[in-house]
Amino acid sequence: MRVRCAIPAFATTVVAAVVLSACGGGSGDGGSETIPPAAPTTAAATTAPSGTPGSRTGAPLTLDPAVALPADVKVVFDWTMPEDPAQHAALTAAANYLQSIDHAVVRQNAQDPPLHAYAAGDALAYAGDFVQRNIEAKLTLSGTDRFYRPVFGNGAAGTGGSKGSVEIRLCDDQSKIYSKDVVGGKVHVTAESDKSYVLFDIVLVELPTAHPYWQAQGITVKEGFLQCKD
Repeated sequence: MRVRCAIPAFATTVVAAVVLSACGGGSGDGGSETIPPAAPTTAAATTAPSGTPGSRTGAPLTLDPAVALPADVKVVFDWTMPEDPAQHAALTAAANYLQSIDHAVVRQNAQDPPLHAYAAGDALAYAGDFVQRNIEAKLTLSGTDRFYRPVFGNGAAGTGGSKGSVEIRLCDDQSKIYSKDVVGGKVHVTAESDKSYVLFDIVLVELPTAHPYWQAQGITVKEGFLQCKD
């Protein structure tokens, strides 16, 4: 589990923050073009995710190579992708957003292009603050992060909300993702605790680009969310 330090909330969208040192991931390294941010929106986490993101199975999750991470940082997105195209695209964007945060931490760069491609508004503010605090503490990541049980809330993709936006709630088990000193490489291994279980509530918006593109713009993070325990 990550080493923890307080992070301030952003407006009303972030009610609690996942703190310093470790969060999310993939496998490799790279860059990406910046996508201009659209107007931010907000979300509020209320219930624990459960079940599957869709009734039918779609194509496998394929992440942007630009958010790939080093071999010692692994992120598991433990779910079945939905068949609905809009849900599939939004859930893929949510995964890219979560992994882009870790990519920026590993790169020690709060202006990392993939992060700014996949986030705007409060989602970018939250991520940028998280990354900056790791930079200031000279911390990167090591271990395995696991995201699971995504559920679609109010929004697009057949969930009854406004077209072009979707809310996704999902759980995060951070018990095996740790802080690592940039200098010296010491890994700060911590024991599993209630704070290892985190609920993310992400609002994604479909940008009016030539090719459909989803971007995280609102976020709520609740640490110590025990309903996320398996």
